[in-house]
Amino acid sequence: MKTLCLYYTRTNNTKIAMEHLAKLLGADLAEYTDGKDRSGVTGYIGACFASMKKSYPAITIKGNIQVEDYDRVVVGMPVWVEGPSVMGKALIAQYKDRLPQDIYYVVTHMAPSGYDEKIQAMDKILGRPSAGYVTMQTKKHDFLKDIEDFAKTL
Repeated sequence: MKTLCLYYTRTNNTKIAMEHLAKLLGADLAEYTDGKDRSGVTGYIGACFASMKKSYPAITIKGNIQVEDYDRVVVGMPVWVEGPSVMGKALIAQYKDRLPQDIYYVVTHMAPSGYDEKIQAMDKILGRPSAGYVTMQTKKHDFLKDIEDFAKTL
């Protein structure tokens, strides 16, 4: 099964998780972005404001990647303002008609509780249920172990 791991990252936690997952699965790895620098305090504030908007930014996938060429896509995204980032939502909205049936989410966050209920909002944007997901706390927690456990289910 040809697998693509896509990620957006602001602090590199999601990137680290998705790099590890891609290695475990023997998958291709690519970053998606809206081209804006969201690093530091200013970037954090901009991310919060972007999360409150009703519209989504235009997303590009870095590299020569065609999502249609894959049997399975795993989309990694951080949590912004207590929900999956607007970047993840924008990717799903923009590519939903081109994504394969097997789509999974990896949602990274800092709070101790999961974000299982937020996945339903992602599925609504996708227009169908995802094949699966994992949410994981990245601070004070071995989130790479969570990725390894998730990889075993794929």
